[in-house]
Amino acid sequence: MIIILYIQYEVEPNEGLCNQLMGIFRTIGEALYYSHQHDSISIIINDLQTRTSSDTTDFDVNFSKIAYDSFVDVDELTHLLLHKNILVRRPQEVNNHIQNNIISCRRYSHRQLLPDESREMGIFIANSFPFAKNILKIANCIIGLMSLYPSWKVIQLRIEEELMNFFPGYEKSTSNQLQETINMISNTPDLSAIYFASGIREEKYNAVAQSINHKFPNLITKNKHDILKNDPEIKKELDALCLEEQALVDWLVCVGAPSFAGPHATSFAYLAGYMRHYRGFAKETTHLWPEYTPYWDIWFPRV
Repeated sequence: MIIILYIQYEVEPNEGLCNQLMGIFRTIGEALYYSHQHDSISIIINDLQTRTSSDTTDFDVNFSKIAYDSFVDVDELTHLLLHKNILVRRPQEVNNHIQNNIISCRRYSHRQLLPDESREMGIFIANSFPFAKNILKIANCIIGLMSLYPSWKVIQLRIEEELMNFFPGYEKSTSNQLQETINMISNTPDLSAIYFASGIREEKYNAVAQSINHKFPNLITKNKHDILKNDPEIKKELDALCLEEQALVDWLVCVGAPSFAGPHATSFAYLAGYMRHYRGFAKETTHLWPEYTPYWDIWFPRV
């Protein structure tokens, strides 16, 4: 008798973009693992969620459901995994009678992963995972426009005000990130432009940019809204996206930029560093600081 094993990811309350991506990546990693042990493996692509507001203290009520294909090209993923004998099922294709054969995944691992297994998963995810084409189009446009500057770097700023609800050190963290940004700029010779990946409000971004420009008057500072003023049609496409899709645009710019820096404590920065590692970027082009959250390295090790 052929036993079909189904693997799905579950989205937990208040999980943002990269925690959800980790759940999806974990599901694919488990499918790759179990495909060597079972006759038939299927993964279930479930719906996702997005913030409905950003940089606000109203953190408890600002998530809503979005479609399962908001982050991923499901048709391309289906074709890709079929070559590994893994089927992709959409929510409407799942029947009640298979519930006993479903393994649910979240961002963290339920078992000890061997180094070779972690490496196989990382290489596959970083180099083959098909992100939604409309998101990739915007991210690639931004990378192209930023590449007009001779030397540019992406820095993630995780200073949105919703952090105040569950992180008592918010104000100190904000100050530390801004100081680290200044230090990195000072220590990077011939840097011509900075791209800030962040979900902060426009007025807060403007204040940060003015502060940086005051210290470094010859440095160009941009974010996704700034740089896309040079391409109004693409800017319209960006503005039509939900907040988590816009965050995915920023994250893909971080993954593809010539140089990236961000706080190691955030899933956003760590997962970008994870992708860059398995895409073969030189180690010195990725700066995660400070190294104090070892669970990321346990869940998604850079072997």
